[in-house]
Amino acid sequence: MGNSKGGMGGTSQSLRNDIAEFEFHGSFEVETLNGLYLNDIYIPEELILNILSYVPAKDMLALTLVCKKWCNIIKSESLWMDIYNRTHSRKAKNIPWYVYYCYFTTDNFSNLIKNGNGQEGFKHWKIIKNYGDEFKIENPPMGCDPLPSDVPEFYGQTGCFATSFHECFKIQEISLIKKRLLMYIMDKFMPHLYVSEWMAGRFDCGCMYTLGVQGHSEKCYDILNPDESMELLSESENSRIDNCFKSNRTETIAQWQGREWQKVEILVERYPTMIQYLYFGHEGRDTQFWKGHYGSKMAGGVLRFIFESIEPLEDMGVTAARRLYEPR
Repeated sequence: MGNSKGGMGGTSQSLRNDIAEFEFHGSFEVETLNGLYLNDIYIPEELILNILSYVPAKDMLALTLVCKKWCNIIKSESLWMDIYNRTHSRKAKNIPWYVYYCYFTTDNFSNLIKNGNGQEGFKHWKIIKNYGDEFKIENPPMGCDPLPSDVPEFYGQTGCFATSFHECFKIQEISLIKKRLLMYIMDKFMPHLYVSEWMAGRFDCGCMYTLGVQGHSEKCYDILNPDESMELLSESENSRIDNCFKSNRTETIAQWQGREWQKVEILVERYPTMIQYLYFGHEGRDTQFWKGHYGSKMAGGVLRFIFESIEPLEDMGVTAARRLYEPR
């Protein structure tokens, strides 16, 4: 990406141009057997491919500098499909090698949320509303069941966030500015976006909980404004405005019906191009205005792209999902 002297808007436009114009080079034309000989012993290309498939994915691109032959092998669908088939029960799809590379070397398809159980205090979170007796980290959770021990998104943690008798709302902002390959894949393939979190109430007090996700083409400052953030999070249905999408779910737990942990999930299947910022937000409070921390509790937030939702490209590089989204 080139330097921009046009401020934030100029930088954003420069990034859009970079993504829109970005292309991967094709295979090199190789007329020799260079790269297939080791100590004057010929090694078939199929065997080289098999050997390279055991190299850690994060180290793979460095080996493209060995020679053009190896570059072609490493940047081939066959190599990455072999790697995927060896480590997954689901059969690999014929999608570009760089999609597999992104899958194996980043957290984009596992979890982009950090500190989901409050193990690092409120690090990585931006607290927008902290009313009543404010957010609290409970370890272990009070007035409800312990966190299930077999849930992978807790990463072995036992704590949670607890809310009070007025709105407690915080977010994580996930910038995609430095994730250009992911942005390219989003615009080209539109992988589904999955968002989830576990929540619970207390055994003795009713509560409300809202999970929300937004995507924007520009940094969204309204969501940082307490006077406007609630309206942004409380959209009742999926919506999209210009280069923006929003989705949320709200759960209400009646008094004496809480204490058990339940998973709240959101699936975003369609979104505009050039999304540069993602916002994960949750909000909670109690419904009986009791002093203390009798509101909803939350832990184990997840925001990830679903690799399995990516389908091979169709004619002219336009996916079926993207064509459905675009206005007719």
